[in-house]
Amino acid sequence: LDEGIITPDGSFRFLHSESGEEQNLPRVISTEYGKGSSQDIIKPLVQKLVAEGKQVIVFRETKGEARGTANYLSELLGLLPASEALAQLPVGDPSQASAQLRKVLSGGVAFHIADMDREERLVIEEQFRVPSSPIRVIAATTTLAMGVNTPAEAVIVAGLMHPKNNPYTVAEYKNIIGRAGRLGMAERGTSYLVALSPHERDRYWQHYVLAKPEDIRSRFLAPGTDPSTQIIRVLASVRKSNDKGMSGQEILDFLESSFGAYQMVQLHEGWSWNRSDFARHIAELEHSGLIEIGEDGGYHLTQLGRLAGESAVEVISILRLVRIFRAAPPEQLSDPTFIAAAQATRELDDVYFPMNDKSYMRDHKEPQAWMAELRRNGVAPSVLQSLWAAGPEPQTPARRIKRAAACLLWMSRLPITELEQALTQFGGRDGAAGPIRSVAARTYDLLPTVIRVAQLVHPDLELGERSRNLLVRLEVGVPSQILEIARLCGTRLTRGDYQILMQNGLLNVQALEEAGSEGISGALGGDAAKTQMIREALEGFREREETSTILPDLPLYDS
Repeated sequence: LDEGIITPDGSFRFLHSESGEEQNLPRVISTEYGKGSSQDIIKPLVQKLVAEGKQVIVFRETKGEARGTANYLSELLGLLPASEALAQLPVGDPSQASAQLRKVLSGGVAFHIADMDREERLVIEEQFRVPSSPIRVIAATTTLAMGVNTPAEAVIVAGLMHPKNNPYTVAEYKNIIGRAGRLGMAERGTSYLVALSPHERDRYWQHYVLAKPEDIRSRFLAPGTDPSTQIIRVLASVRKSNDKGMSGQEILDFLESSFGAYQMVQLHEGWSWNRSDFARHIAELEHSGLIEIGEDGGYHLTQLGRLAGESAVEVISILRLVRIFRAAPPEQLSDPTFIAAAQATRELDDVYFPMNDKSYMRDHKEPQAWMAELRRNGVAPSVLQSLWAAGPEPQTPARRIKRAAACLLWMSRLPITELEQALTQFGGRDGAAGPIRSVAARTYDLLPTVIRVAQLVHPDLELGERSRNLLVRLEVGVPSQILEIARLCGTRLTRGDYQILMQNGLLNVQALEEAGSEGISGALGGDAAKTQMIREALEGFREREETSTILPDLPLYDS
C-alpha cells in the first residue's frame, strides 16, 4: 500500500510500499478551485483513477456527504449503468436513500451507508467484487470499513472526524485505508488522505500516516466503566468454578490483580481502588437484590445477579430495569411498555438517534409529540417517568422517548419512507432509515433480558407466546396482522417482502396456501428462491401441526 496525503495543489506525499521511504509526486492532478472543499480534489482524482481502470472507494464522514459525493461523481464520470446491481435491488419498502441509490447506479457509482437495508448493502458489496464490475466507485461512510471485505485499488479519505468532533483513531484510519490493495486480491493499492491546508497536511502526516495503531487498553477500569458490572462479573466468574461466596475483600483483591488494574498502576503510581466507592456499590447491589450474603458469610449472586453476570448487559442497566418494573404493576406490562423500558438501559443510551436539538431547546415540541405517542400506545406511566430521568446529555431523555416511538412505528404497516418523514418532521431531512433499523435491532438484542428482569421482579407474570411474538415483530418490522407468516419465515424475508405480501392480501398461512406458488411468485416479483423458501416453510408448518399444536416458548434466559 502506497499511503499518503493529497493537497489542493495536486501534490501527493506518500510512503512507498516497498522501500518505506517518503516520496513526493507534484501535480498528480489539476484541482478545481470551485467550492474550496474536498470536492475540488475528489472530482479530478477520481476521474484520473477511473480512467486508469481502477476501482475506487471514497470515504466520507457522514451519510449525507457520501450520498452527495456519489451523486456528483455519477454525473461527472458518465459511466455505463450498473445494470445487474439495479436488477438485484429489492423493490419493497424503499427508503429515501433507495431512489437515490438507483439514480447513481445508473452512472456506474454507488454509495454504502447505514440508511440502506441489508439486501441493498449486500448487492453493492457483491457487485463491486465482480471482475470488471460496472460499479467503479463507491462513496461510503465507515460502515464499509468495518468487517466488510470489499477491496479496491484506490481509497480516498476525506475527513477524519466522528460526530461530536470525535477524531478517528489511528487504528480506524489504518483499517479504512486497508480497503486498498487487499492481500491476495491486488498486487498493490494507493490511499489518498485529503488535506485542505499545509497545517492539515503536516498534522495528518505525523498523527496518521507515520503513526502506529494505539496500544490495546483494558476497558476494565476505563472511564465510564460501571464498577457494579465489574463486581458482578467477578462473582459470576468465580461461580463457574465453585459455589463458594466471596467476601468484599476477596472481590477487591480479584479486581486489583486484573490487567486493567496493572495498567492503572503503570499510569498512576500508587493507584488503588476507592474503598468507600467500592462499599457503596456493594451495598447498592445488595439492596437491589442482585447479591446476597450466604450461609458461608460470602456474597453470592441471586437470580437477578446471575442474569446480570452472565449476559452482555451492564449491571447499571439491570438496576434501572429492576427499579422500573418494581414501580409498574404486572397488568401494565404491555408490549409497548417492554419496548419503552429497554430504552432506559445504558446500551440503548449509547445508540445515536437524530433529533432537532434546536427545536428541543426552544419549545420541546418534539419530545412532547413522542411522549403522546407512547401514551397512546399504553406505555406504563412509571416507565414514561423513568425514561425522563437524567442521562449523560440534556437531550438523553427526549432521545429515549423518540427511540421507543421509532420501534413502535417500525412494527406498523407504514412503509419506511413514511416512518422517515414522521421521525424527521421536526427537522432534519437526511433520512432516518439507518437509525430506525439500528435502534430496532439493538432493542431486539436487549429485549430478552428486559423481559427476564420483569419476570424475576414479578414471578407470577406469564408471557410465553406473547414474548416470542413481540421479538419476531421487532426483528423483521411487521404488524400483528402478518405475524403468522413472520413466525414462519423470519428474516429470510425482508420488511419490504412482508409489505408486498400485505398489499396482496397474503396475511396468513391459509392465504399463502390458497395463492399457491404462482400467486406467491407473482407478488414477490418472480423471486424463485423466496417463493421456494415460503413453500418449504408452509410444508414444514403443516408437518409440525400434525404432530403438535403447541409452539415452543421464547428461549429467554434460563437461570
